[in-house]
Amino acid sequence: MKEHFTLRYSSTESDSGDSIMDLEMNFDNPSETILLSRLNAWLVAIGRENLQVYVDAKSATVKNKTVIQID
Repeated sequence: MKEHFTLRYSSTESDSGDSIMDLEMNFDNPSETILLSRLNAWLVAIGRENLQVYVDAKSATVKNKTVIQID
């Protein structure tokens, strides 16, 4: 099975509608480890450093972050 991921983020100025940031990330067939790494890199890139993705939230020990558990 082939998997292709595209993560896209756009932010615009509310008054003028001008683009502040347009960011797109693409990758194919990641292992679970690479997928988690890319998702976390994506969150950092879009300014969501307070979020982090883990396979098992019980092993997450990061303070002041919202843990997103993947079952």
